[in-house]
Amino acid sequence: MAPLSGRFPLDDDELATSIGEALVALSAKLAVAETTAGGLISARLLSVPGASRWFERGIVPYTGTARRSILDTDTDILRTHGAVSPEAVADMVERLRTIAEVDYAIGESGIAGPQGSRRSPKPIGSVVMAVTGPAGTVSEERVFPGSRAEVMVQISDRTLEMLLHALRS
Repeated sequence: MAPLSGRFPLDDDELATSIGEALVALSAKLAVAETTAGGLISARLLSVPGASRWFERGIVPYTGTARRSILDTDTDILRTHGAVSPEAVADMVERLRTIAEVDYAIGESGIAGPQGSRRSPKPIGSVVMAVTGPAGTVSEERVFPGSRAEVMVQISDRTLEMLLHALRS
């Protein structure tokens, strides 16, 4: 099997290292809730030596049932907007930040494929990512091209880029 982009995301991950350095400089803690990336975001962050200083927890609430039982997500938001919506992902990260008692929380929800969702008309590759911290919550919607694995890597890249931007702002 050929690598996705010539390197595995955990090899010399400069983005994750920069995030760790920024969190240490801020004396801040982080929690992660990822659905579509399936733990890749957390794995990238935990590949950084010393991550225990700033990484509190990572969860993969893959189903709506898991989101409700672990994060007590707002059922009305999920029903009204769907799981792949700025409203739902913002709710997920804000609840995680409170539950984990951390300074920052990031999360994402999407449709990686190869098939679309029975409940959503959104195309394969659709994702919403969010970051919450002391300055508030920001979210972003994207549609990433490629295979399921390629979509997962792109989701982890963009979510971590959003976090680094929030840490540096």
